[in-house]
Amino acid sequence: MCWIALIALAAYYGFFQWTVYQYKKEQERELASRQHVLKETGRFAGLLMPAGTQLELAVWGDPDSVAWARFPEAVGVAKAPVLSFERPRPDLADSHWHMQLARDVELEGWLCDSSQVVEMQQDPLAEGGFRLASCVLAEGNRITAWSPYAAAFNLSSAPDLVLALPKGTRVQARPEGTRYTNGERDQDRWLLRVEAEGLQLSAWSLPLERAYLAVDEHQKLLYLSHAQLAQETQWGGFTYPVGTQFSSPNYRLFPQWPLLLKAVVPAQGDSVPTQERIHALPGGEILDEFH
Repeated sequence: MCWIALIALAAYYGFFQWTVYQYKKEQERELASRQHVLKETGRFAGLLMPAGTQLELAVWGDPDSVAWARFPEAVGVAKAPVLSFERPRPDLADSHWHMQLARDVELEGWLCDSSQVVEMQQDPLAEGGFRLASCVLAEGNRITAWSPYAAAFNLSSAPDLVLALPKGTRVQARPEGTRYTNGERDQDRWLLRVEAEGLQLSAWSLPLERAYLAVDEHQKLLYLSHAQLAQETQWGGFTYPVGTQFSSPNYRLFPQWPLLLKAVVPAQGDSVPTQERIHALPGGEILDEFH
Protein backbone atom coordinates (compact mmCIF):
# COMPACT_ATOMS: atom_id res chain seq x y z
CA MET A 1 0.00 0.00 0.00
CA CYS A 2 2.90 2.32 0.78
CA TRP A 3 4.36 1.90 -2.71
CA ILE A 4 0.96 2.48 -4.29
CA ALA A 5 0.51 5.70 -2.30
CA LEU A 6 3.96 6.94 -3.31
CA ILE A 7 3.30 6.20 -6.98
CA ALA A 8 -0.05 8.00 -6.78
CA LEU A 9 1.58 10.98 -5.08
CA ALA A 10 4.34 11.13 -7.70
CA ALA A 11 1.75 10.97 -10.49
CA TYR A 12 -0.27 13.77 -8.88
CA TYR A 13 2.85 15.90 -8.43
CA GLY A 14 3.84 15.32 -12.07
CA PHE A 15 0.36 16.31 -13.24
CA PHE A 16 0.49 19.41 -11.05
CA GLN A 17 3.88 20.44 -12.49
CA TRP A 18 2.63 19.89 -16.04
CA THR A 19 -0.45 21.99 -15.33
CA VAL A 20 1.66 24.85 -13.94
CA TYR A 21 3.98 24.61 -16.96
CA GLN A 22 1.05 24.77 -19.36
CA TYR A 23 -0.44 27.72 -17.47
CA LYS A 24 2.86 29.63 -17.62
CA LYS A 25 3.23 28.93 -21.32
CA GLU A 26 -0.30 30.14 -21.93
CA GLN A 27 0.41 33.29 -19.95
CA GLU A 28 3.57 33.91 -21.96
CA ARG A 29 1.69 33.42 -25.26
CA GLU A 30 -1.08 35.76 -24.11
CA LEU A 31 1.44 38.40 -23.02
CA ALA A 32 3.37 38.09 -26.29
CA SER A 33 0.13 38.67 -28.21
CA ARG A 34 -0.23 42.03 -26.45
CA GLN A 35 3.38 43.19 -26.84
CA HIS A 36 4.37 44.77 -30.15
CA VAL A 37 7.17 46.58 -31.94
CA LEU A 38 5.68 49.00 -34.44
CA LYS A 39 6.88 48.50 -38.00
CA GLU A 40 5.37 51.81 -39.07
CA THR A 41 3.99 54.95 -37.47
CA GLY A 42 0.66 54.41 -35.73
CA ARG A 43 -1.73 56.15 -33.36
CA PHE A 44 -2.24 54.43 -30.01
CA ALA A 45 -4.01 55.86 -26.96
CA GLY A 46 -4.29 59.16 -28.80
CA LEU A 47 -0.53 59.49 -29.44
CA LEU A 48 1.23 59.25 -32.78
CA MET A 49 4.03 56.74 -32.16
CA PRO A 50 6.99 56.22 -34.51
CA ALA A 51 8.17 52.99 -36.07
CA GLY A 52 10.35 51.06 -33.63
CA THR A 53 8.15 51.87 -30.64
CA GLN A 54 7.83 48.98 -28.18
CA LEU A 55 4.47 48.80 -26.44
CA GLU A 56 2.10 46.55 -24.57
CA LEU A 57 -1.68 46.56 -24.79
CA ALA A 58 -3.65 45.85 -21.64
CA VAL A 59 -6.41 44.44 -23.84
CA TRP A 60 -5.52 42.52 -27.00
CA GLY A 61 -6.53 44.38 -30.13
CA ASP A 62 -7.50 47.62 -28.35
CA PRO A 63 -5.16 50.40 -29.53
CA ASP A 64 -6.33 52.71 -26.72
CA SER A 65 -5.36 50.29 -23.96
CA VAL A 66 -1.59 50.88 -24.07
CA ALA A 67 -0.13 49.92 -20.69
CA TRP A 68 3.41 51.12 -21.49
CA ALA A 69 5.47 52.30 -24.43
CA ARG A 70 9.16 52.94 -25.12
CA PHE A 71 10.13 55.13 -28.05
CA PRO A 72 13.25 54.87 -30.23
CA GLU A 73 13.59 58.65 -29.90
CA ALA A 74 11.88 61.38 -27.88
CA VAL A 75 8.24 61.95 -28.78
CA GLY A 76 6.54 65.27 -28.11
CA VAL A 77 3.68 64.97 -25.63
CA ALA A 78 2.25 68.45 -25.18
CA LYS A 79 5.54 70.38 -24.68
CA ALA A 80 7.41 67.46 -23.12
CA PRO A 81 10.04 65.32 -24.95
CA VAL A 82 9.05 61.84 -23.73
CA LEU A 83 11.21 58.69 -23.99
CA SER A 84 8.74 56.28 -22.41
CA PHE A 85 5.58 56.11 -20.35
CA GLU A 86 3.50 53.77 -18.23
CA ARG A 87 -0.22 53.83 -17.54
CA PRO A 88 -1.08 52.04 -14.28
CA ARG A 89 -4.80 52.28 -15.10
CA PRO A 90 -5.27 52.36 -18.90
CA ASP A 91 -8.92 51.47 -18.35
CA LEU A 92 -9.57 54.90 -16.83
CA ALA A 93 -9.74 57.84 -19.24
CA ASP A 94 -8.56 60.36 -16.62
CA SER A 95 -5.78 58.22 -15.14
CA HIS A 96 -2.24 59.59 -14.79
CA TRP A 97 0.47 58.75 -17.30
CA HIS A 98 3.90 58.19 -15.73
CA MET A 99 6.37 59.69 -18.20
CA GLN A 100 10.16 59.68 -18.49
CA LEU A 101 11.49 62.88 -20.07
CA ALA A 102 14.51 63.22 -22.33
CA ARG A 103 15.62 66.42 -20.57
CA ASP A 104 14.52 68.92 -17.96
CA VAL A 105 11.61 70.88 -19.37
CA GLU A 106 9.26 73.64 -18.25
CA LEU A 107 5.66 72.53 -17.99
CA GLU A 108 2.95 75.00 -17.07
CA GLY A 109 5.50 77.29 -15.44
CA TRP A 110 7.44 74.60 -13.54
CA LEU A 111 10.87 73.28 -14.53
CA CYS A 112 10.57 69.51 -14.05
CA ASP A 113 13.47 67.18 -13.29
CA SER A 114 13.92 64.64 -16.11
CA SER A 115 15.58 62.13 -13.77
CA GLN A 116 12.24 61.73 -11.97
CA VAL A 117 8.90 60.45 -13.23
CA VAL A 118 6.52 63.14 -14.45
CA GLU A 119 2.79 62.51 -14.13
CA MET A 120 0.52 63.91 -16.82
CA GLN A 121 -3.16 63.56 -17.56
CA GLN A 122 -5.06 63.67 -20.84
CA ASP A 123 -7.22 66.76 -21.12
CA PRO A 124 -8.86 67.69 -24.43
CA LEU A 125 -9.09 71.33 -23.29
CA ALA A 126 -5.37 71.62 -22.53
CA GLU A 127 -2.77 72.71 -25.08
CA GLY A 128 -1.38 69.56 -26.68
CA GLY A 129 -4.10 67.41 -25.10
CA PHE A 130 -2.26 66.86 -21.80
CA ARG A 131 -1.82 68.78 -18.57
CA LEU A 132 0.71 68.41 -15.79
CA ALA A 133 -0.50 66.39 -12.79
CA SER A 134 2.72 66.14 -10.78
CA CYS A 135 6.48 66.38 -11.10
CA VAL A 136 9.64 66.75 -9.03
CA LEU A 137 11.21 70.14 -9.62
CA ALA A 138 14.68 70.71 -11.01
CA GLU A 139 17.00 73.49 -9.85
CA GLY A 140 15.88 77.05 -10.65
CA ASN A 141 12.19 77.20 -9.67
CA ARG A 142 10.86 80.18 -7.72
CA ILE A 143 7.59 81.56 -6.54
CA THR A 144 7.31 85.33 -6.44
CA ALA A 145 5.23 87.98 -4.67
CA TRP A 146 1.96 87.35 -2.84
CA SER A 147 -1.19 86.10 -4.49
CA PRO A 148 -3.73 88.84 -5.30
CA TYR A 149 -6.36 86.45 -3.92
CA ALA A 150 -4.86 86.82 -0.44
CA ALA A 151 -7.13 89.32 1.34
CA ALA A 152 -4.53 90.54 3.84
CA PHE A 153 -5.11 94.08 5.04
CA ASN A 154 -1.37 94.86 4.85
CA LEU A 155 -0.89 93.18 1.46
CA SER A 156 -0.56 96.48 -0.44
CA SER A 157 2.44 97.54 1.66
CA ALA A 158 4.11 94.13 1.73
CA PRO A 159 7.47 93.83 -0.03
CA ASP A 160 7.85 91.47 -2.95
CA LEU A 161 8.40 87.87 -1.95
CA VAL A 162 10.83 85.56 -3.75
CA LEU A 163 11.20 82.00 -2.51
CA ALA A 164 13.73 79.73 -4.23
CA LEU A 165 12.36 76.20 -4.26
CA PRO A 166 14.95 73.48 -3.61
CA LYS A 167 15.54 70.82 -6.20
CA GLY A 168 13.45 67.83 -5.21
CA THR A 169 10.32 69.81 -4.33
CA ARG A 170 7.21 68.07 -5.64
CA VAL A 171 4.49 70.09 -7.31
CA GLN A 172 0.98 68.66 -7.56
CA ALA A 173 -1.83 70.10 -9.64
CA ARG A 174 -5.19 71.04 -8.19
CA PRO A 175 -7.01 72.00 -11.40
CA GLU A 176 -10.18 73.16 -9.67
CA GLY A 177 -8.76 74.12 -6.27
CA THR A 178 -9.78 72.78 -2.89
CA ARG A 179 -13.54 72.35 -2.82
CA TYR A 180 -15.63 72.97 0.29
CA THR A 181 -18.93 71.37 1.29
CA ASN A 182 -20.80 74.58 0.48
CA GLY A 183 -19.59 74.40 -3.12
CA GLU A 184 -17.01 77.18 -2.84
CA ARG A 185 -13.44 76.61 -4.00
CA ASP A 186 -10.03 77.93 -3.08
CA GLN A 187 -7.70 79.42 -5.65
CA ASP A 188 -4.95 76.91 -4.82
CA ARG A 189 -4.02 75.75 -8.30
CA TRP A 190 -0.83 74.03 -7.10
CA LEU A 191 0.45 72.32 -3.96
CA LEU A 192 4.20 72.42 -3.29
CA ARG A 193 5.59 69.64 -1.09
CA VAL A 194 9.09 70.11 0.35
CA GLU A 195 9.16 66.76 2.10
CA ALA A 196 12.01 64.60 0.81
CA GLU A 197 14.58 63.59 3.41
CA GLY A 198 17.14 66.37 3.95
CA LEU A 199 15.24 68.89 1.80
CA GLN A 200 14.90 72.42 3.20
CA LEU A 201 13.10 75.58 2.16
CA SER A 202 14.54 78.92 3.26
CA ALA A 203 11.64 81.31 3.90
CA TRP A 204 11.55 84.48 6.06
CA SER A 205 15.02 83.58 7.39
CA LEU A 206 13.67 80.25 8.63
CA PRO A 207 15.12 76.87 7.55
CA LEU A 208 11.95 74.83 7.01
CA GLU A 209 11.34 71.17 6.20
CA ARG A 210 8.17 69.14 5.64
CA ALA A 211 6.75 72.32 4.13
CA TYR A 212 3.47 72.46 2.20
CA LEU A 213 2.57 75.62 0.30
CA ALA A 214 -0.63 76.48 -1.57
CA VAL A 215 0.06 78.47 -4.76
CA ASP A 216 -2.29 80.14 -7.24
CA GLU A 217 -2.31 79.77 -11.04
CA HIS A 218 0.39 82.45 -11.38
CA GLN A 219 2.85 80.64 -9.06
CA LYS A 220 2.16 83.15 -6.27
CA LEU A 221 1.87 82.15 -2.62
CA LEU A 222 -1.56 81.86 -1.04
CA TYR A 223 -0.56 80.35 2.29
CA LEU A 224 1.81 77.99 4.05
CA SER A 225 -0.34 75.15 5.36
CA HIS A 226 2.42 73.52 7.41
CA ALA A 227 6.19 73.41 7.93
CA GLN A 228 8.56 72.51 10.72
CA LEU A 229 11.85 74.08 11.74
CA ALA A 230 14.89 72.11 10.58
CA GLN A 231 17.37 73.65 13.03
CA GLU A 232 17.31 75.88 16.09
CA THR A 233 16.75 79.47 14.97
CA GLN A 234 16.42 82.94 16.53
CA TRP A 235 13.50 84.80 14.95
CA GLY A 236 11.23 87.61 16.07
CA GLY A 237 13.01 87.92 19.39
CA PHE A 238 12.64 84.23 20.31
CA THR A 239 14.78 81.13 19.98
CA TYR A 240 12.78 78.35 18.39
CA PRO A 241 13.85 74.70 18.74
CA VAL A 242 13.98 72.10 15.99
CA GLY A 243 10.49 70.81 15.24
CA THR A 244 8.68 74.10 15.86
CA GLN A 245 5.67 74.17 13.52
CA PHE A 246 4.86 77.15 11.32
CA SER A 247 1.81 78.01 9.23
CA SER A 248 -0.05 81.00 7.83
CA PRO A 249 -3.86 81.31 7.82
CA ASN A 250 -5.96 80.21 4.87
CA TYR A 251 -7.26 83.45 3.37
CA ARG A 252 -10.73 81.92 2.87
CA LEU A 253 -11.10 81.03 6.53
CA PHE A 254 -9.66 84.37 7.69
CA PRO A 255 -10.66 86.91 5.01
CA GLN A 256 -9.07 89.83 6.88
CA TRP A 257 -5.84 88.12 7.83
CA PRO A 258 -2.67 90.18 7.91
CA LEU A 259 0.50 88.73 6.50
CA LEU A 260 1.51 86.63 9.46
CA LEU A 261 3.04 83.35 10.52
CA LYS A 262 1.95 81.24 13.49
CA ALA A 263 4.64 79.42 15.45
CA VAL A 264 3.73 76.40 17.57
CA VAL A 265 6.36 74.94 19.89
CA PRO A 266 5.32 71.35 20.76
CA ALA A 267 4.86 70.46 24.41
CA GLN A 268 7.81 68.85 26.21
CA GLY A 269 6.31 66.32 28.59
CA ASP A 270 3.94 67.49 31.31
CA SER A 271 6.16 70.32 32.56
CA VAL A 272 6.34 72.48 29.41
CA PRO A 273 3.00 73.02 27.61
CA THR A 274 2.52 73.83 23.93
CA GLN A 275 3.41 77.46 23.11
CA GLU A 276 1.85 79.50 20.29
CA ARG A 277 2.95 82.89 18.98
CA ILE A 278 1.81 85.04 16.06
CA HIS A 279 4.47 86.90 14.05
CA ALA A 280 3.88 89.62 11.47
CA LEU A 281 5.54 89.13 8.11
CA PRO A 282 8.05 89.67 6.75
CA GLY A 283 10.02 90.93 9.75
CA GLY A 284 8.72 88.60 12.44
CA GLU A 285 7.38 91.16 14.92
CA ILE A 286 5.04 89.69 17.56
CA LEU A 287 1.32 90.47 17.23
CA ASP A 288 -0.49 90.71 20.55
CA GLU A 289 -3.66 89.10 19.21
CA PHE A 290 -5.21 87.78 16.04
CA HIS A 291 -8.86 87.01 15.25
